[in-house]
Order: sequence, then structure tokens, then C-alpha cells
Amino acid sequence: MTGLVGSGPAPVTPGGYTSYGSQCQLQRISPTFAALEYYLAPHLKRFTADLALDLKDRTLTMTDCWVNIMPKGVVHSLHLHPVSTLGGTYYFQVPAGSSGLKFEDPRLDRFMAAPARKSGAPAALRPWHTVPAKVGQVVLFESWLRHEVPPNPASGERTSVSFNFNNWF
Repeated sequence: MTGLVGSGPAPVTPGGYTSYGSQCQLQRISPTFAALEYYLAPHLKRFTADLALDLKDRTLTMTDCWVNIMPKGVVHSLHLHPVSTLGGTYYFQVPAGSSGLKFEDPRLDRFMAAPARKSGAPAALRPWHTVPAKVGQVVLFESWLRHEVPPNPASGERTSVSFNFNNWF
């Protein structure tokens, strides 16, 4: 891969690829990606129950689905998914040592003069939390939660499919 092709919810550095800017509704044109929506249904059901979301008898529908390819050194900068209810990623290819998905504590801008946390502090008390990337893993999150993918230190390409679900249709 050479050069930046497309643009996702946030910029991907040159050398990486996201189909968000060109093909962001793959579930509508490919049976393979349509099957992903079906596969994700039980995960979404558990996740929304764990969050105690009141969907008012509305069904979550996949509105966006796109591919991300991140070779060594590529970054997907800090962003959120502003026009969706839930977002997520499914990992297809993850070389050993690949970067994970890093989430920001939404209170971070209010910490001001708060002292640093101890290195062994529980994850819930840290300003950042990284979910390691693993082949076959689904990571779901509320779309308002800012996140990023730090530089990929692995020599191979980290490949994932990201998606958004909404309940307002």
C-alpha cells in the first residue's frame, strides 16, 4: 500500500488504507459483509443489555461498514463516530505485536491538576485503556467514546472491518 486512499472517521497516515471515504456501506453491496451484520447481532444484544440501553423497541441497524489496512507505522488518529449509536471493529488479520484499539477516558479534559496514576492502577482509573487486537475479536463501543489506533509496530498488515450501528431508523 502506498499513499493515503480514502478518509475514515479520522485521518489514517500515509501508507494505510480505509475504505470509509469511498466504500463505507460494504454490507449493502457484498454478501460477505452483510453476513457480518448477522454475525454481530448476538454481540450487540449482549452489549446493549450490559449498557442498559433503552432502545424503545428499535432495532440497531448497521449503517456503515468499511475496511482498514494498517501496515507498519500507520496511525489512525483520535476520533469518535458522531452520527451513530454504537461503533465497533472486527479483526481479520493481526500480526504479532500489532497495536490495539486505544480508548480515552471521556473525563480526561477535566483532570486538570490531578496527579498521575500509579502504574498498577485499575483500568477504570487510567486516562487511557487499550484493547489488544486479536484475530476474530469483536470490539464494540458507544460511538461518543474517543479512540485511536497508535502506530502499528508489527511488520505485517493489521486488517480490520469497522462499522457503525444506529437505532434511529
